[in-house]
Amino acid sequence: MRKINCIVIDSNEPDLAIVCQQINSIAFLKLCGAFNKAEDAAVMLKTQKADLLFLDIENSGVLGLKSLQCISYSTRVIVTTKSGHYALEAFNLGVLDYVQKPFNKERFRKAADKAYELFSLLSLRDKRNAQTEAFSSDQEYLFVTSYYALVKIKLADVTYVEGLKDYLKIFLTSQLNPVITRMTMKVLEEKLPRNQFFRVHKSYIVSIDKIDFIRSQRIKIGLNTVPISDGYYETFRQKVNI
Repeated sequence: MRKINCIVIDSNEPDLAIVCQQINSIAFLKLCGAFNKAEDAAVMLKTQKADLLFLDIENSGVLGLKSLQCISYSTRVIVTTKSGHYALEAFNLGVLDYVQKPFNKERFRKAADKAYELFSLLSLRDKRNAQTEAFSSDQEYLFVTSYYALVKIKLADVTYVEGLKDYLKIFLTSQLNPVITRMTMKVLEEKLPRNQFFRVHKSYIVSIDKIDFIRSQRIKIGLNTVPISDGYYETFRQKVNI
């Protein structure tokens, strides 16, 4: 696996230097940037990819952490702090780990190892996905990343998918709230079995088995209604023989 690209945000210069030193001492980590202000890091994250962020949470607080996650959803976060005041809120936001100051070498290494395990798993998943352009008709599930975890999605539970720019909402029969993942409609469409799922709109993919009825280019699935756009309607009609 390639090295994990890291950036650091810490308003305290000595602590910033210590984190950078710790990163440089671990073979699988690569330091790509060190900042005193969250705003400066945010500028970098808009144009460059970072795998792992070591964030002094007192520097930007929980609101700062939220804003950074919005800028780069794929960047994992390890919080560094002098107290446990923000621990609950940070973990609710899906941080990878929470390391208190003063830094303990063994504790820092444990956090780094946790990152290594996660990125190794993600790398393995990506390799497997690259080997298969589309799932076969007997594929029963897929894995998606949601809130810093790999979530198993049973295809039989999927009712429909709604696209929101680079994010997807995957609606399931097994739970009330959809699974939200960072992925494009095109990528997911290529992964889904074509005999079970059909794209009916630039923003919607439906499970054919879950359709209750169709009326006026509207698909009814349970309590939800999904539109069929003009560009997909004729092909969809042929697909379901109507």
